Amino acid sequence: MSAPATDKWKTVRAETARLLTAVVIALLVALAVIMLTSKTPVDTFRTLLTGPLTSKRTLGLWVDEAAKLTVTGLAFSLVFQARQFAMGVQGQVYVGGLAATLVALSPVGTTVLGMPLAVLAAMAAGAVYGFIPGYAKAKLGANEIVSSLMLNYIAVYFITFVVRVPLSAGPGLMQSADFPPASMFAVLVPKTRIDLGLVLALVAIALVWFALYRTSWGLKLRLVGHNARFAEYAGIKATFIMVSAMTASGALGGLLGSMYVQGQTFGRLTYGFEGGLAFEGILIAIVAKSRPLAVPIVAICYGYLLQGAEIMGIRTDVPTEVIAVVRALIILLVASSFKLGLGSMLKKLVSGGAKTGEANAAEAGR
Repeated sequence: MSAPATDKWKTVRAETARLLTAVVIALLVALAVIMLTSKTPVDTFRTLLTGPLTSKRTLGLWVDEAAKLTVTGLAFSLVFQARQFAMGVQGQVYVGGLAATLVALSPVGTTVLGMPLAVLAAMAAGAVYGFIPGYAKAKLGANEIVSSLMLNYIAVYFITFVVRVPLSAGPGLMQSADFPPASMFAVLVPKTRIDLGLVLALVAIALVWFALYRTSWGLKLRLVGHNARFAEYAGIKATFIMVSAMTASGALGGLLGSMYVQGQTFGRLTYGFEGGLAFEGILIAIVAKSRPLAVPIVAICYGYLLQGAEIMGIRTDVPTEVIAVVRALIILLVASSFKLGLGSMLKKLVSGGAKTGEANAAEAGR
């Protein structure tokens, strides 16, 4: 095996060990919190760890959440790769959901073109919403964090108005009419929320990985992320790359919006349908270090924790907020450069023991 490949696998093993260590530490702290707050700590902790596997329904909820976490994690990973810190995925989810709704409730929505056109419309709307803060930064020098967050508020409150008035299914209802079956995602596993959205998430992983590591655009994006000034000297239009990355990220945000409104979770546009999950993509991207192939692994593990915490909150006397402690610790430990140094400690103990034995032997020989 070549030296670069050896170094690569060494890095993978080190990062995996660090992630697992962070998870174990966080779970131990969660166990300590549970023991202090629960009357039945053993059963409560068992529910946290095994809840998502207790039924077909809960398993479906876990898979569905992991698919959505994967897409939002990919969206944030793209902008983080370009060293941009746009936070507009939530707004892109909402405008994507609205665009998909307009197509689904139109005459086209009852045809075989309803579902794919709604998805494409959602991605296009999300891409435009991602392009706006990118263009504002490139041409006007606007801070992408501030502009993207402000756009989130605009999108959320506008969709709230839309489901309350023009698209409301009835007086007092904050949701649209149900989508026709032709515009909804097909169910992959009966009586669960596992639908076509899972396939779309897998396709998104492949496309993002291919774009980042098998195209000149991806190479330029990573070069801009490492050093934008050097990339400019090399003839790369850094502003174009950054804007295009934010636009592609917006398309993924729009896709997530369609996964919500067209999937088995809702099948309609409703108030607050995203539930704050879009921002969880920040955690996914940080823990995965913005690597597209690591994003689904982190999303699966984190989605499991989220579902376990939700089930724990329903079935036990411990609130789901306990998982916030776990989440915060994972972010802190993984995002930092902590090292427990267990290997070096063990070597020191062994070498120290050997030296002590030699000293004792020398002393006895005198």
